Amino acid sequence: MTAPTTIAAALAAAATTDAGLTVIEHDGRTVARPYASLHPDACALAAGLVSRGLTPGRRIALVLPDVDDFIRAFFAVAAAGCIPVPLCPPAQAGDVATFTRQSRHVVAAAGADAIITSADVAPLLDVSALPTTPRVLTLADLAGADPMAPVAVSLDDIALLQFTSGSTAAPKGVVLTGRALAANIAAILGPRGLNGTSADVAVSWLPLYHDMGLIGMLLSSVYQRASAVIMSPVLFLKRPTAWLDAISRYGGTVSFAPNFAYELCRRRVKPSQIATLDLSRWRIAGCGAEPIRPESLTGFAEHFASTGFRASSFMPSYGLAEHALAVTLAHHGIRVDRVNADRLVRESKAVPVINGERAVRIVCCGTPFPGHELRIVDDAFATLPERHVGAIAVKGPSLMAGYYNDTDATAAVLHDGWLLTGDLGYLANGELFVCGRTKDLIIRQGRKYHPPDLESAIAGTDGLPLAGVVVFGITSVEEADTVVAVLEARASAKADDVASSARRRVREAAGLELDEVVVTPPGTIPRTTSGKVRRAETRARFEAGTLLRPVSLSAEQ
Repeated sequence: MTAPTTIAAALAAAATTDAGLTVIEHDGRTVARPYASLHPDACALAAGLVSRGLTPGRRIALVLPDVDDFIRAFFAVAAAGCIPVPLCPPAQAGDVATFTRQSRHVVAAAGADAIITSADVAPLLDVSALPTTPRVLTLADLAGADPMAPVAVSLDDIALLQFTSGSTAAPKGVVLTGRALAANIAAILGPRGLNGTSADVAVSWLPLYHDMGLIGMLLSSVYQRASAVIMSPVLFLKRPTAWLDAISRYGGTVSFAPNFAYELCRRRVKPSQIATLDLSRWRIAGCGAEPIRPESLTGFAEHFASTGFRASSFMPSYGLAEHALAVTLAHHGIRVDRVNADRLVRESKAVPVINGERAVRIVCCGTPFPGHELRIVDDAFATLPERHVGAIAVKGPSLMAGYYNDTDATAAVLHDGWLLTGDLGYLANGELFVCGRTKDLIIRQGRKYHPPDLESAIAGTDGLPLAGVVVFGITSVEEADTVVAVLEARASAKADDVASSARRRVREAAGLELDEVVVTPPGTIPRTTSGKVRRAETRARFEAGTLLRPVSLSAEQ
């Protein structure tokens, strides 16, 4: 891509090639969707939107369980000059009540003028309870019109209203202009990013209602005029090997996933299934969206070495919705900084270990893109030296314009063109190492502990299912932070044994005693629709005593 372009223009350009999408639905159905046919189809659906008075700039929510339907609707909204607002479908939101609550929040916050959904989902939305009632449409309602020319929009117009996952607070609408979106995609595809070409084949199961799946996989492929295989996340969660099968079958070269996906595949894909895989063409195996545990990635590489997968293909990354998507990408595989655990918590300094000192392993996430800046700052926004832990601040053309209709929230994170990300990290040789969230920091006797480090220490405990760990602190004015671990354990596990193992691991890794361990059944820990742990909600439920059937074990045990 030589110049910034809009979503609709990018699809029109891709339609002149032989490239396109292969869509794999939750039930395994496969749909071939060449760009040459997707473009006129989107333009015909756009004409249906315009005929219903949905003029440019209108916000249109998308809540569609089928991947192919979402893709068609998304590009139709863009072609009509309207603003897409992706929502999580009910199958991935949890129970119906959660889906309805989340959907109503996003639709109301966005001031959506219409919702495109399916006939079976529409009754679950309960839009009649909203202050203003958006129109509820299906793709069938929009069909039948002749394709129209895409509406011309400015790069400075809103291209996407992407709501945050809500891992630390209620989801907020991130305003991305066409220019910010194009800048981030260009950076991702450029020589300091994926160094992509039209010959690449992206394979993704990531949800299209979140930025990594939508921008990183789908839109980047369209802007690059490259083919992609887009799978249902439901299919991956039911059968993780489906992701690897698709990479093998379609010759996937680029695929991203959170840390848990690599760990899940390592644990659940059997040797007999591995024997059928060819992962030798997978040149970029991205990892981000949650804390990156080096043992998960190295374990995956070892488990799948016979398929031709190379550990050097790993590309750890850091990003957030407020920066469109990516901030940094790390080349050359997994590089780990082993830092002195005591000095990290006591002094907030990342000092390399020597001799037999207790170490914390932190994965390198790379350097900022050209034209983008990154700083580590203290509470007064002064820039900190290298290897000093502080708040991550970023600046550049990929930044959001702000949170939609929320000037207070915008002012809280944007300062003189810099975005305070809410994350903690440090720089070493100009490269970023991420430590955790600012609000999650635990302070005990003047020492600072990062929950992801403690969770990583616990993660290998026998009897724990994948990602079933949350650690948080409860702050008291008179006393030091109380440190609590909530663990989801299999039914076969003994709560006492799981808790004892977790305590020992944290003691050995960080020199910290857990004050309380709560062992619960799988599915207890609240998560966002993208699978991120809701740490604040877990803490609130713990304090309210509403965690599901907890077995609480005191520190004396």
